[in-house]
Order: sequence, then C-alpha cells, then structure tokens
Amino acid sequence: MEPHIIFLDIDGVLIAYPEEEATKPVFTPRCVDAFRMIFTAVPTAKVVFCTTWRLPPQVNQLHEQWLLHGFPPSLAIGGTPDLRGDPTVSRLHRRGLEILAWLKANPDATRWVVLDDDRPAIEPILELHHCVFTNPECGLTSDGALRAIEILMMEPPAPPAS
Repeated sequence: MEPHIIFLDIDGVLIAYPEEEATKPVFTPRCVDAFRMIFTAVPTAKVVFCTTWRLPPQVNQLHEQWLLHGFPPSLAIGGTPDLRGDPTVSRLHRRGLEILAWLKANPDATRWVVLDDDRPAIEPILELHHCVFTNPECGLTSDGALRAIEILMMEPPAPPAS
C-alpha cells in the first residue's frame, strides 16, 4: 500500500509564534498533539520535510526536536529538493515548486497533504484541496489536523484511460 505523504513545514506549523511571545526554535506541545492526531488516524502516513529546517544549519535542531517529541526517525522519509540555487525558481514560489518537484519524482504518491503557513509560496503552484494552511500565531490546530486527515483519506483520482 502506498504511503500517505505529509509535506511538513515547521515554523508556523509545529512551532506557533504568538505576537506576545519571543520566538523559540522548539516545537509547541499543542501543535505536536494536533500533529499526532494525523498519525493516529492515518498510521501509514510518512513525512517529507519542506521546511528550511531540513537544510544546514537547522537540520540538527530538527532532528533533536523530532526525537525529543517521540517521533521515530522512520516516520520521515526525506525532504523536498533544495531549489535555492536554481536561478529560474522564484523565491516567492520556491516552497511550492520544491514540493511539486518531489511529487514529479515520486509519481506513485497520490495521497498527500501540505501543512504550511506560507500560502503565497504554494497557492499558485499546487492544488489547494491538498493543502492545510495554518496561522503562524497558532500553528497546527486539531481542526487543521482533522482537515489533513480528510485530505489524506480522499480517494486519489483514477488514472487516465489509455
């Protein structure tokens, strides 16, 4: 059975940044709890990181926070390609284009959801019915997790008839 793919951003999704609080590079427990809801409902889900945390110098911090919150390394199957060095890729839409590049390289991945707070980077590139956009001040909520579960459980479109 094909895995269900979660394209995961960290800042604004697993880390909430309320205006009155100083920003800290640690996962927000209530966002982590909402994220766990997805794996309870969809145990075949796997994570593909689309966050800048997947790149040096933050990758070690990502690994540390991931393990600290009890997520097994096997839950994450990689990250989207880094297109920062590609002069043809607009910085504004880079996140969406990186996810699209991963999907093109993995055509069997038909059940997927994007969890991100950067709507402008994704909206013109990807199908919005695959996206859950968070408010960076609250991060992922249980409502957002329920929407992600709904998206992951949708039947993928039938392949075109030959």
